[in-house]
Amino acid sequence: MSKRSIVNDLYKSRKRVCTAPSSAINETSEFNDGLNGTSFSAAEIPSDTKVSLLHLKELFPLERFEGRLPVVIVKHQLYSLINDRTAVDKELNTLKLANEIKLFKLGAELDDYCIVFTKEYLDHVIKVMSELSISKNICNKFVNTVIKKYTDVCINKDTLMNEFNFTDSEITQLVKASVLTVRDVGNWWVALPNAGIFMKCFLRGRKAIVTMIRKCKYREILQTELEQRKWPKVCKLGLQYHMHEVIGADLIKCIQTTSGLLLRLKDS
Repeated sequence: MSKRSIVNDLYKSRKRVCTAPSSAINETSEFNDGLNGTSFSAAEIPSDTKVSLLHLKELFPLERFEGRLPVVIVKHQLYSLINDRTAVDKELNTLKLANEIKLFKLGAELDDYCIVFTKEYLDHVIKVMSELSISKNICNKFVNTVIKKYTDVCINKDTLMNEFNFTDSEITQLVKASVLTVRDVGNWWVALPNAGIFMKCFLRGRKAIVTMIRKCKYREILQTELEQRKWPKVCKLGLQYHMHEVIGADLIKCIQTTSGLLLRLKDS
């Protein structure tokens, strides 16, 4: 059994959709993807990557952050669900170019990205800018240009000033709102406000799950046994969220045994 054994029945549901007899499929047919009753026409059945994103979205404990964050998915979590990383990266790029998702650099220490659905990012930016008393004109300009028209993860001064008509003082306000963070001179990362809150929880949770497995005999544990362990309350993102994270980051090796899926900590 592959790493997908840690996923629930949503893939079984999608498989039934994709293997429907061709004679029964037309562009107006509708199918259920197994996620909250969402329906799609035959012409728009979501990719494995989109389905996986929706599954990981369900694992994010949004209520624990009290409106300070949107749902944040770490890119490599997808690799815990789909073995073909090239296909994942290609499909993510398609979703990014269609402006369905935004990708953000995941901190200076980690060479990876996090993913936020564009609509949720837009709502989050408007909320944060309002709380910081950033002018509505600047907020609307950022929404209508950078969010709705721009898909790269970083942006330069020439694009901001000449293409999107931001002034130096307005760029300063965008940095204040943490929707831009400095990459180098004249270049900024398009950023997620309050990302520091996520990073603190993310790193704390990763340390917790790795420590739990490291303390086990042979540094390995059955998935079912790990799920029964008491999870630290300070680790807000939850065990299931971090299980996908450490597997996708290749910190944990998954081994199928007669007793179930064994999670083994890899040598550092």
